[in-house]
Amino acid sequence: MAPLVILATAIMALPAVCYAVTDKQVNDFLNVCIDSKHHKEKPGPEVDYFHHCTPWKDHACCKSNTTKHIESDGTITLYRMRWDQCPQKRAMSAKCKRFFEMDTCFYECSPYLRPWIEVDPHSKVTRRERFTNVPLCSSDCDAWFEACKFDYTCSNNWGDMETWNWTKNGNDCKMECKTFKDYFGSPANFCNRLFNYSFKYISGKAGEDCMVLWPNGTNSRLNSQVARKYARKELSVSQSDVLRPRFAIVILAFLPFAQL
Repeated sequence: MAPLVILATAIMALPAVCYAVTDKQVNDFLNVCIDSKHHKEKPGPEVDYFHHCTPWKDHACCKSNTTKHIESDGTITLYRMRWDQCPQKRAMSAKCKRFFEMDTCFYECSPYLRPWIEVDPHSKVTRRERFTNVPLCSSDCDAWFEACKFDYTCSNNWGDMETWNWTKNGNDCKMECKTFKDYFGSPANFCNRLFNYSFKYISGKAGEDCMVLWPNGTNSRLNSQVARKYARKELSVSQSDVLRPRFAIVILAFLPFAQL
């Protein structure tokens, strides 16, 4: 009977085992970009003009020509998508537009998104993958919402292509033009729903709990720190899932000898 108790105790203890993950494993895990129309296969430095998305120049998933398009017309050339959807109401303010520029640089250029990448079952033309629930610091979400809340949009989910009529000119309005505040109500709802849950509003510490939209200067390493934290956790769980059954088999193999 004692061997059975030992076996049960050992198997119950296995899920709590912590498996070490090396820096190389983390680096290899994060060394990918989203499978998308304008993304590179792997992140790396860019030597050409990169002024508009400078925080990512040394390690980017985007090419320099992508940043030129962002500077020139936002996402019109890239995706035929207009940020300023209701000019008859009011042109989008410069401060709101700036946040969408930063967001687009983040999406196109960020190399540290592997823990949140998943297959996109809806998009067939522009991408095969997307990211979901990337932890974005509440301070950035609050500032973004504050900058845009009185600007106008005609969609309550920019990540849902069905909320617009797509023509040769791009995303024409299907829904009513309202302010971002009317459509989203709060910074948290705005960040979570704006791009169909690409981001997740997180009240925490930048570099530990959440990422920032513009990781430059003293903030340059914050996003990589968050990504590495999540990568280690995911890799540790993955190794645990592989190793626990093997340990259980070893224990079972020795059970007959324990009964002698």
